[in-house]
Amino acid sequence: MNSMTGFGRASGRGRRFDIDVEARSVNHRFLSVKVNVPEVFTRFEGDVDRMVRSKMERGSVNISITMKKMGPDPALYPDPRQIRDFYRRLDAIRKSLKIKEPVPFQSVLAAPPVWASPSPAAEDPNRAWAGVKKLVEKAINDLIRGRIREGAGIRKDILARLDTIEAAAAQILVRAPKVLETYQRKLDERISALVTARGFDGSKADLAKEIALFADKSDISEELQRLGAHVGSCREMVEEPGSIGRRLDFLTQEMVRETNTLASKGGDAGISEAAVRIKSELEKIKEQAENVE
Repeated sequence: MNSMTGFGRASGRGRRFDIDVEARSVNHRFLSVKVNVPEVFTRFEGDVDRMVRSKMERGSVNISITMKKMGPDPALYPDPRQIRDFYRRLDAIRKSLKIKEPVPFQSVLAAPPVWASPSPAAEDPNRAWAGVKKLVEKAINDLIRGRIREGAGIRKDILARLDTIEAAAAQILVRAPKVLETYQRKLDERISALVTARGFDGSKADLAKEIALFADKSDISEELQRLGAHVGSCREMVEEPGSIGRRLDFLTQEMVRETNTLASKGGDAGISEAAVRIKSELEKIKEQAENVE
């Protein structure tokens, strides 16, 4: 069970650049991936997207790659090897043309080939990407570890709330028979009062029928049984790996539905109070489910 919220980071140092990769994720109904990379690496955005999708199923994930130059740009300085090579070529041409004047040094420096080439990343993006890709994978794995840690906290909270729900359901189970007993006693009292005041002749069969109808309408055994089964399923679900958020949300809705029926059929203040506690815990579980992958 993983959270959809987390943060991961990886950094590396090359010959000319510092590279930072940040991976962030927040809640989202589906999986959304956004990639921000330097222009030289735009061709590899699809690779990053696939790396994320191979390891996550839900959440809004943002991968950001930044490159910082280390010291002055080598392209601002002439390349000694290029100077020598270019001078030799110009000097060979001078000799072949039988020109007596030596080749001016300023002319050599003015030639573009004597200057250093651009950064390695610009020269060979594929080669540079190999190292950057490892950092991206490291940042994604760091993000996943964060989502797992937060998911463990959510699981602990949900399990504690399920304990509270089971305790409240147990109170309802004990309370339910007493509700029928109370209704039967009150019905007996009302009939006795009618007999005394007006000579009402109510048969025991009618009384038994009335009690049976009430017992049928207020029977919450099935709702309690289904609620207990849902709680058991929820306990198993939060221990599962992978994406469970949508199923957990649906199961929570089912438990809310059973609880509402309990409250309406119970016909008792004690049952209603316990049902309110259950619904309160379910609302909090539902909030947690919105952050579960």
